[in-house]
Amino acid sequence: MARSSERSLLAPVVGGLALIVALVLAIYFRSELWRAVRWTGDAFGTWATDWVPNHPGQTVAIVGFAVLAFVLNWIAHIRGRLRAWIFAIVVELGLWFLFWLGAIILPPLNELLGLNIEKMSATVVLLSGVIVVAITGAIFWFLETREEWRKYRRRHHVDED
Repeated sequence: MARSSERSLLAPVVGGLALIVALVLAIYFRSELWRAVRWTGDAFGTWATDWVPNHPGQTVAIVGFAVLAFVLNWIAHIRGRLRAWIFAIVVELGLWFLFWLGAIILPPLNELLGLNIEKMSATVVLLSGVIVVAITGAIFWFLETREEWRKYRRRHHVDED
């Protein structure tokens, strides 16, 4: 059985090697990778420019959800670390699904609030919720990393500030 000190030294080595392999593969397959990125961007751009104008109420609901998710992530950032962020994700996704799909005995919040926005398919509800949570989560982790970097700089480079 490996000791924890051996595992802790092995993990960064394996991670570093995996990163090197990924970079080499990305460089070797750069033209194919670039074609895939362009195709994905074109497909998403076409979908967005077709879908957004045809679904203004749903688009406003998604943007509103993004604002709410950002606020919840900001509060989680101020309040604490991982537990606060997990709480924010649960609240965000719970409200998102309740807004569109409701619960067993509860109609969708969309109807309860009297908004009556045209319903989205379950796939679009799931996909848009995941995308918004992923983007706001990335913002949360960026803020956490920035704050930790500033704390590190203050501790180790006091004379340079």
